[in-house]
Formats: sequence, C-alpha cells, structure tokens
Amino acid sequence: MNETGKVLLIDGMSFLFRAFYGSAWGGAYRQTSTGVYTNAVYGFTKMMLDYAELVRPTHLMVGWDVASRESLVRSQWFDGYKSNRTAPPDELIPQFELVKEITAAFSVPNLGCPGYEGDDVLGTLSTRLAADGHEIVIATGDYDSLQLVDENVSVKILKNGGKHEHYDPASLRALRGIAPEQVVDVKALMGDTSDCIPGCPGIGEKTATKLITEHGNLDNLYDNLTSCTPKMRSKLEEHREQVYLSQKLATIIRDVPVEFSMEEAVWAYDPETVLNKFDELEFGRSLATRVG
Repeated sequence: MNETGKVLLIDGMSFLFRAFYGSAWGGAYRQTSTGVYTNAVYGFTKMMLDYAELVRPTHLMVGWDVASRESLVRSQWFDGYKSNRTAPPDELIPQFELVKEITAAFSVPNLGCPGYEGDDVLGTLSTRLAADGHEIVIATGDYDSLQLVDENVSVKILKNGGKHEHYDPASLRALRGIAPEQVVDVKALMGDTSDCIPGCPGIGEKTATKLITEHGNLDNLYDNLTSCTPKMRSKLEEHREQVYLSQKLATIIRDVPVEFSMEEAVWAYDPETVLNKFDELEFGRSLATRVG
C-alpha cells in the first residue's frame, strides 16, 4: 500500500490574477531593471509559500487553464459560456509563462489539459488522490470548488488581504447552509454572471439556497413544483432547460485525462535553484529569506 500524504492543490489562475490585481491598484507594476513585468509572479510566489507554510503539505501541484475560451468543452455545450471575458492586461500576458518557470524552480508540477479548466484539473486530482487515502487541501478563489469538499478534501477560498475562508463539510454547512453535493444545484438556479451561466432569471442566491435545502436537489424540486408558489412554479417551468444546462456547466469535471506523478509532486526543492531564479527576476531579499 502506498504511503498517504497531505497534498496542496493550487488554482494557478486564481493565484496569478489575484497577485496581479492586488499589486496593480496603484498603476505601478513591479519590473526588473530590463523592463520585465514581475508583479504577478512575485505575488504568486509569495502566496504559494504562504499556503505551503500554512498547510505544510507533503506534495504540491498547480492546476492551470490551458485553452482558449472557444476551445473549452463547456463552450461546445453553450456558446455564451464566459463570453464576457476580456483579454488580460498586456503587463500580465508575459507572466503566464514566467510563473511556470518559478514553479519549475521549486520542482512543482504545472498541470493542465486542453479543453478543460483549472478547476476540472484540480477536481480530477482531488478525486483520484482522496480515493487513494491522501488528505487534500485546495487553495482557490473559485466558490465552484466547494462542490469538491468531502471528508478528505477541504477548500480554502482566497479573500482580500491575504485571508481565506476554510471549508470542510461541517463549515460549508455552517457558513453557507448547504452540503457539497448541493453546491452545483444552487448555482444551476442562481446562475453566475462572471461565467455567463444563465440560471433561472429572477432567482438569486438566497432563494436558490432555500429551494435546494427544502427539496434536497434539483430533480426533487422539479418533481415537486406543485409545492411552489404559482409564480415560482411558472418561472421554473419556463426555464427548466436553461436551469439543467446551467447545472451541467457548473459541474466540475472529475475525469480529465491529465497525467501526474506523485514522486515529482513531493514538496521539496533545491534552495540554490530557487534563489538563482529569484536573482534573475530581481525579487530582492524578503522572499529569499523564506527559502532554505
């Protein structure tokens, strides 16, 4: 039997975008003396070290989006999926590759799969690894990941100021009033404007949560529409197809064909390699003192 460990799974895009915008509010972007933008990479590195120190994992992996919006499997299901997304700032674009040089310096695997999103990669990894008995901690800014919570999987949702909310099955129930398996059905009803998931017009988070907690799940709700007010029943009947499409779009895919090696994911690195990369990117002493 393989030895089990504690695996930290990082949502790369969540970390990188949060690092970029968290350090760009003043309009001054960190750069090297040769003009290479590094503010997002610097912030990402700091956050990765913060969570590694907090979680103390035996293994660490980073999941990434690797596809354009048009090539995503969800875009084949719904043409409008994430259609509101704009191009990232010019100062951020070169840092997408630069950040992977940083993770490589730490010997951390960068994992992605064409057509799928980072949370699908993390969902697949967490499902496989939890089944093998590992303890999983996911660090992300995406509340969709709460559907992955179970006895072996906890989720830390990034908040402003370097804080986070910690979710396990008990705290998810206490803080949001739902079980992990109900997360998707609530999203199916309320939709998500950030991802262009339509949901049911006129139903917000509070009503969606109430309907799902009362009925248990979406199927039971639709099997018992007579228990709803005439206005609510009409709304749900009219948008039934759209609601079930939203459920499909919001469901994290857990069988992505992504390959990984636990040996390569061991959280152990050569300090000299890391410090050389820090010097190259002119990170200064504050991060260097944390590497040893």
